[in-house]
Amino acid sequence: LAARWGLQVDYIPNSAANGVDLVAGGQADVAIGVPLDWSMTDRVDLTAPYLLHGQRLMVKQDSELETFNELRGKWVGIFASEPGMADQVNALADSVKSPVNIFTVNRDQDAASYMLVENNADVMFGDSLKLIPQLEANAGVLRLTTRGDAPDPWYSRVYVGLATPRNDLDFRLLVDYTLQEIARDGTLNSLLTPVMLLEDIPAFDIWPGSSLYLGFQLDQNNILAG
Repeated sequence: LAARWGLQVDYIPNSAANGVDLVAGGQADVAIGVPLDWSMTDRVDLTAPYLLHGQRLMVKQDSELETFNELRGKWVGIFASEPGMADQVNALADSVKSPVNIFTVNRDQDAASYMLVENNADVMFGDSLKLIPQLEANAGVLRLTTRGDAPDPWYSRVYVGLATPRNDLDFRLLVDYTLQEIARDGTLNSLLTPVMLLEDIPAFDIWPGSSLYLGFQLDQNNILAG
């Protein structure tokens, strides 16, 4: 975003947990990576979502496993870095009367090895942001399940966007228009593919018209020219 605007970013240290509060209080101009919760709109404005993540099942590429219905007696790997996941897995398994065994992966990066080499887990269950890098590192060997004929392969969904100062319409539109340009020229896809499947990247409504807004040339040519 800053490159499109020709500006330098000043990052506020240790602000991941309170970015929205900082924007609402005037200490920050924008908060990145905000789970979109429309109850926030009395404090900040929110952009369109640019990222989607949530809980998925990861299996071997040639596996016939798709849902918890087929996991009776199987070993389900979970990430130690995701508290409460064991209870959630057991609840999902109990809901289809398909009890499972749970294996905890202490280091996120070891998940694929425990499935492919050690055979400690038949599947992995966790946030897609942790699972997609496993697919990237083991191309063609692992996949996320599609849940067969079920309409939705996600067990949870979190849409992520940006927060901007409330009622500052010009700035919010500047951010939204810039996101549209980043999506239009493929930059957004290249940024997100390490943590998302291409088919899951949220679609942007690309508004027709000039790429110039408030004096900023928002398309990629601005960066190339600089």
